[in-house]
Amino acid sequence: MALPYLTKHIYLNGSEEVIRRGKKIFLNGFVELISHNELPGSASIRTRDDSNSIYYKVHVGHFNNPDALTLRCSCPYNLGNLCRHEVAALMYLQEMLDKNLVDHKEAAYNQEHTQITVKDFDARLVKRNSSATSFDKAEVHIRTHKTPLEQAANDVVKATINFEGKKWPVLLQRSDDNKLHTKCSCQSDTKYPLCVHKTILLLGILKAKGGSFFQQIANRDKEKNKLLALYGYSLADDIKGKFDFSYREDGKPFLRVLDTSIKRVNAPVVEPKPNIANAAESVQANQTDTISEEVALQKLGLVLQYGTTEWPYITIDAIQGEAADTDTGFAGLVEKVDLIRYVNTSLFSEEDQDIIQQIRKFLPSEIERYLNRNSPFGTLWENAVPEKTATITEETKQLKAEYLYPKYRKLFEDKKEQKGVFFLPTGKVFKTQHLQPAQLSTQAATLSFIVKQAKGNYRVDASIVIDGETYAFSENKSSIATLILRNNTFYLWHREDDIFIAEKFDAKGTIEISAEVWPAMLENFILPLSKHYEVNFSNLKKTETKNSQPTMQLWLYEKGEYLLFQPIFYYQGYEVKGQDKDRIVLADNGKLKIIHRNKESEDALFQKISSLHAAFVPYGNYDEALALRGPDILKNNWFFLFIDELNAMKVPITGMDSLKKFRFNTERPTTRIQVSNEIDWFDAKVDIHFGTQKVTVADIKKSLMAKQQYVPLMDGSLGILPEDWINKYSILFRMGEGKGTGLRFSKYHVNLIDELYDQRDDEELFFKLEEKYDNLRHHSGIEKIDPPKHLEDVLRNYQVSGYQWLNYLSKVNWGGILADDMGLGKTVQALTYLYYSRQQAGKLKALVVCPTTLIYNWENEINKFTPELTKSIHHGPARTQQPPFYEEAEIIITTYGTLRSDIKFMSAIPFDFVILDESQAIKNPTSKTAKAACLLQAKNRICLSGTPLQNNTFDIYAQMNFLNPGMLGSMEFFKQEFAIPIDKFNEKEQKEHLRRLLYPFILRRTKEQVAKDLPEKTETILFCEMGDEQREIYDSWRNDYRDKILGAIEAKGIQQSQITILQALMKLRQICDSPAIMNEKEPYPNVSVKLEEIEREITENIGEHKALIFSQFLGMLALIRKKLEELEIPYSYFDGSTSVTDREKAIRNFQDNPDCRIFLISLKAGGVGLNLTAADYVYIVDPWWNPAVEQQAIDRTHRIGQTKNIFAYRMICKDTIEDKILTLQARKKKLASELVADDASFVKSLSKEDVEYLFS
Repeated sequence: MALPYLTKHIYLNGSEEVIRRGKKIFLNGFVELISHNELPGSASIRTRDDSNSIYYKVHVGHFNNPDALTLRCSCPYNLGNLCRHEVAALMYLQEMLDKNLVDHKEAAYNQEHTQITVKDFDARLVKRNSSATSFDKAEVHIRTHKTPLEQAANDVVKATINFEGKKWPVLLQRSDDNKLHTKCSCQSDTKYPLCVHKTILLLGILKAKGGSFFQQIANRDKEKNKLLALYGYSLADDIKGKFDFSYREDGKPFLRVLDTSIKRVNAPVVEPKPNIANAAESVQANQTDTISEEVALQKLGLVLQYGTTEWPYITIDAIQGEAADTDTGFAGLVEKVDLIRYVNTSLFSEEDQDIIQQIRKFLPSEIERYLNRNSPFGTLWENAVPEKTATITEETKQLKAEYLYPKYRKLFEDKKEQKGVFFLPTGKVFKTQHLQPAQLSTQAATLSFIVKQAKGNYRVDASIVIDGETYAFSENKSSIATLILRNNTFYLWHREDDIFIAEKFDAKGTIEISAEVWPAMLENFILPLSKHYEVNFSNLKKTETKNSQPTMQLWLYEKGEYLLFQPIFYYQGYEVKGQDKDRIVLADNGKLKIIHRNKESEDALFQKISSLHAAFVPYGNYDEALALRGPDILKNNWFFLFIDELNAMKVPITGMDSLKKFRFNTERPTTRIQVSNEIDWFDAKVDIHFGTQKVTVADIKKSLMAKQQYVPLMDGSLGILPEDWINKYSILFRMGEGKGTGLRFSKYHVNLIDELYDQRDDEELFFKLEEKYDNLRHHSGIEKIDPPKHLEDVLRNYQVSGYQWLNYLSKVNWGGILADDMGLGKTVQALTYLYYSRQQAGKLKALVVCPTTLIYNWENEINKFTPELTKSIHHGPARTQQPPFYEEAEIIITTYGTLRSDIKFMSAIPFDFVILDESQAIKNPTSKTAKAACLLQAKNRICLSGTPLQNNTFDIYAQMNFLNPGMLGSMEFFKQEFAIPIDKFNEKEQKEHLRRLLYPFILRRTKEQVAKDLPEKTETILFCEMGDEQREIYDSWRNDYRDKILGAIEAKGIQQSQITILQALMKLRQICDSPAIMNEKEPYPNVSVKLEEIEREITENIGEHKALIFSQFLGMLALIRKKLEELEIPYSYFDGSTSVTDREKAIRNFQDNPDCRIFLISLKAGGVGLNLTAADYVYIVDPWWNPAVEQQAIDRTHRIGQTKNIFAYRMICKDTIEDKILTLQARKKKLASELVADDASFVKSLSKEDVEYLFS
């Protein structure tokens, strides 16, 4: 039982030092797998050096093919076949393969030899490596039986286990790398490395001896020999006075060198530096130079010698001598180099030094080391190191050939056609005159055979084929089969197996076969030869068949993430694969039958198979198979179409039962779903079969959640869910609740039932719905109710539709989002329906929750459109929680912050309607605001938002959960099912599923869609409520100015007080923008409700639209600029100081750059001479005395070439000078529009009563 081939590659190609350091890297955990591809068998592995922190990358190619394995490391090491990083990478990769973490396959253990890793010997180790049944039986056994040990020494344990009436010999041996090799002949368990008998032995040892048992019986002689080998010695040598051993605490030996003249075998020689301080030393230096010249002339040679008693009966020795330009390469005599001892390699060139290391690999001790490593039981393995008179086993020959032949090839390659190669004829003494020059060739030899019949018997003649020429066996002068010697040139065989076949023939290359044994020899020896060699059946009777049509089978097997399709062709029942020979030789009762393969037919069949999928990848050394990734198999129902095509071609499939990942059931699913309804839900009885295999709802849901296109069936196969089936039904199983044979859906999922109904197939879907729900399916049947009389002329067509949609939601008891673009009148649509509902029910109790800045906009809209509805603002420190407050008002207006604070008492009020304005405020479902909103009692719930989805898909979850609890499942379900797939991976299928779920509950119209119903220009007042700090500053300045101004008017009259009035108006208007823009000695804080509102409008409302922002004050524009830069929002800017060139650049940037959505302009500078048609939103931050000036600013967008409808917003701080100026403008509308042109004109038009009003 040999080592795994990756480990074997390490010991075949790595030096002792490289292996030692590579093992150190591996054991320290400095190795990690970066990537791998199981189809070509490639892997990239990162290793960290053992002497520093540098990382190197090792690429392993064809790790699944021992003959094609390649390695490449990024380190600079180039002194051998393997570097330490490659050794560590191979050890790591072998461990991964052993654990089935790479190139997954089911482990199949042969109890004749299994191994486990033993770091800590305890019961957990035994339990982990044995089956539960074996472990339980073993525990019971050791309670009543002792476990006598026949041998327990030198890392070896032998015992006979008497179990269930039979005796089973068990052998254990621990190796140096903490592997425990085990042997038992029972073959009772192929899934675990420990059978029940091994488990009994190990548990018995633990019970009797403890966990340190294997340390106690360790073979220290092996460790001693390893240490001595570093100096060219072993325990078999006389080491007295040369070496001594001491022992560490763990019992391991430590070598002390007593004789300082003894050096390590591979230790470099440090030449003494010459010192020419005096004449005597100068002479010495000259002598040293002479010696150096002689050293440079030393040459290394090779001698191949026959006649050894051990297989392969040949040795390779090194010789040294003085180099010369002669036929042999040497001048005079040569001497043999003792490679067991220390060799001064400085005498040789670098090339020869490398050859010395290669020849050392042929030493018997090196071969013995390899055999012991490959033996599961080391020295216990029979014939691992056979006696000289013993017959070597075939297994030992195989191991030796496996070790030696790669090294022969390397040596032949390095020394091909060079001088200095000799062979020593058999029986000759090792002397210079007996050595005969030879050459090494890299041309590989192979075999050919002629089979003849003569006088009733048979004979097989073998020949040697070199470079296309055939030679008789007798021409091989080496007298052994290991190497070929012809014309003083040595050749190697093409394959190691060629050696063992050649050994079966006599010196003439002949085997005589009697007629009696001929049929068996033909079947077991001759025909197998014909698969790999040229065999000529000379005069044997035979029948030949040509141009016969093969039949084909398709064999399926797995390779990692690929499914492989291997065509197998049959000729008269004989199986051939793509790489087999073109001629098939069969035996028929001792006679020959030769069938010539029809390659054209095979190629045509193969091409037809490969044309069935564009993603097929050729696989194998001869591209004899096709590989396809798992996902490609399932796309577009390909697998079923493939099966249908194979059935049409009459090509059977084999290997399906042995598959795991791709063991697909060839039956399509048959589906029967019966849908019925209860009061608040729908039931769907589901019946799905794959042939005779039935699946449950839970199975389907589990597969869909894991994004698998197949479902496990009871027989172990996988039922494929076709893509059209998934597109049709997957959302049902995702959204429905159920496990057995049924699903239950919320009333909010009626649109899913509706879609099923529309695409129903009577064989699959059966509906049994009450008339109420049958009518409910038709969303187009929204009742066309008329708006209230006083609003008929106010509402536009699309607003009437929105009002009717809100009525529909109320009737079916759904919540919904009115998501019209900003400026399209969501507030008036909601108020219209509230008014209608009050008319129908005779009462109304509604709660409106909105941002603080919108409180007074709601108040004004109610006053404007539905003044009959009573209202109350629940906000501010003076608010009350007493019953009259909410019993008298039909509409309560509050803010999100107030709702959060007062939720305890507000959640106890039964509302008819709860309306969340700018409902994106609750987009975080874990926030206190969102949780508070969900606690409100309401018959009807409505959300208003122009941007219900601001940043990602998850924004919609909390809003829908408030409107229709449970509709989108749990928060985690929604994340995994919709948010992550849509936002991170842009999965179109999930996006479409979510759209189908949401579309009945969201009504959205954009400006472009309803443009024909809009006026060209819409102007709105945007009321803002100051915060406490800003209000306190405003009131303080207003009170000061009021006393000052009224006193001046009394003393000097109003005409003489205009400058004071003008200054006061300017200061108070600046405070309304932000106290920070006042030019005072002591700066005021930047507390600005307008700045907050501008930020909200830009980030939440205008979306991809473009907006102009006007302000009279440059200080306010500077604050807005700073805020935009903090938000990383591109903008354009100009004021009165901007040059003509920069002004034009700013205009062009705003008009033409799609990323630039904001233009900041001072009101005076932007009043005339501009054409900014790219914008469709205008914000006037601070109102002007004369509305005509504001109108000029608004008209910058409303010019020739404007294709959009314009929405203009004036920002007014409630209960301030701005609010009162609006009132005065309304009173003096005609005067303001005709006469007032500037600040002074406005002040001149004020009366004493006006002034008292402004500063009240």
